[in-house]
Amino acid sequence: NFLASVNSISSIAVKNSRLYERAYLEARTDELTGLLNRKYFYETLQNAYDEHRDEGLSLIILNLDDFKLYNQLYGNKEGDLALQKVAQILRSTVGDDGFVARCNGKEFGIILPYYDILSAKNLAENIRRQILEMNKRATDYALKVLTVSGGISAIPYGASNAKQLLDNADMTLYQVKRQGKNAIKVYSAGE
Repeated sequence: NFLASVNSISSIAVKNSRLYERAYLEARTDELTGLLNRKYFYETLQNAYDEHRDEGLSLIILNLDDFKLYNQLYGNKEGDLALQKVAQILRSTVGDDGFVARCNGKEFGIILPYYDILSAKNLAENIRRQILEMNKRATDYALKVLTVSGGISAIPYGASNAKQLLDNADMTLYQVKRQGKNAIKVYSAGE
């Protein structure tokens, strides 16, 4: 009886820990893409800044160009599929070198510890090209082209705290949007 009771209690404890782990993971991930969600992205950015402020840290903010129009033309289901493809490109390109999050409907953030500006820009350009090519196999490719704009900021040159890192990457992203989209730009204090 004693062993049966211990076995039963152990089984319940294991089941509860698995449920807790699943809830913990779900609270931190975006349901559609499986990437980090916005709330956890901000927490991860602050932690990465605190941990890597002396070693280098880059932040890339990417925003899909004209995604609202894409959804209107092809429907939300096709838009969701595009977001999932973009998430897969981001996840496979960044790998274990950083953290990838979906910050809002069409915006993604990439936190890259130990990355300098040049390495972050090369990675972002690689992602931009992959997104541009992602629907090329489709028969209606000419209609379903998706592009992405991006802003990059890094410490210590582009920011002195995590909030400034994010603000400068955002500001640079919107400069790209105003200048014609489908490009990656690095934050510069003089602009």
